[in-house]
Amino acid sequence: MLMNRKLRFSLVALLALFGMHANAQELTIDLTSNDGWNFPTDYVKTAASYSKDGVTLSFSESSNGHKFNEKDHYVIFGKQGATITFSAFSFDVERIDIIGREGASAATLQNIYVGDEAVSTETTGATATNQYKIAEGKQAAGTIYTLKVNSNHNTQLTKILIWKKGTSTDPDPVPEPEVQNVNVAKALEIVNALDNGAKTTDKYLVKGYIVGAPDFQRKADGTLYGNVNFTMADEKGGTTTLTVFRAKSFENANFDEETISLLKEGDLVEVQGLLQKYVKDDVTTPELVSGNLISVNGKDAASINAIKTDMDANAPAYNLKGQRIDAGYRGVVIRNGKKFFNQ
Repeated sequence: MLMNRKLRFSLVALLALFGMHANAQELTIDLTSNDGWNFPTDYVKTAASYSKDGVTLSFSESSNGHKFNEKDHYVIFGKQGATITFSAFSFDVERIDIIGREGASAATLQNIYVGDEAVSTETTGATATNQYKIAEGKQAAGTIYTLKVNSNHNTQLTKILIWKKGTSTDPDPVPEPEVQNVNVAKALEIVNALDNGAKTTDKYLVKGYIVGAPDFQRKADGTLYGNVNFTMADEKGGTTTLTVFRAKSFENANFDEETISLLKEGDLVEVQGLLQKYVKDDVTTPELVSGNLISVNGKDAASINAIKTDMDANAPAYNLKGQRIDAGYRGVVIRNGKKFFNQ
């Protein structure tokens, strides 16, 4: 009896040492709720650790910091060089899945490391599930794994899945949400039927006119965050509006100093995203979130890129003395602020 007690005590101590919180197949670290974690809700740039149910996540010092987004329920951190280190696991780890979210950067580069050594294949984008198959020699129980951002972007996390060796399988592909075309009035009707704070699982392509000036938010240093807020209505200057919150540009790209000129008050736009019933301080705001631009005044990404390419090709050219030149000029040519050599 005494020996059994000692064995049970040793097992409990071992589990505590490795921070184990798992079932027979995988450990799921849920980051969609801040209960128990107590992540900061404003960016913290210094190193910090947070623990829940025997799992500890340690954030490094980083340029952009880390926080929990209270509105959309996810953890965000970055940028280049930012890391999260996981407490050790008491089982051999075959794969780690990092589940992002729509609306995150499609350009984020990230990978799993042991110390300074990459132990999986780098992925691009933080909008979906990234799977990291761990190198054979780095799967042993007790190994310390780190998720690292390798590009000048943030990453957004909703869950982390830790797969025990021999249990991971390739999951069935997640079907793309169905996209439904609606006007603003129909979008508002859909939002009104949602519970407070809820959002749709299907995507909606909403068409309407921009009311007021689009708000391209900037950081303290004046640079763009890359997204836009605006309201839209079924008619120009309409008062029954849907708020488009933090939408990206065409093909989910960030807006830059050039592309912010695409949008202005009165433009007829199509924006695709999820519909949400946002409630704060008893005020309800119908929103389109995790969205991106589809068309402006009937022109889609391909049409606008073609116009831009044609404009670039026909823009005036100058030599190094600032004198305007024609197509037959040979030497260094400056067009649209860019230098190239014309032979």
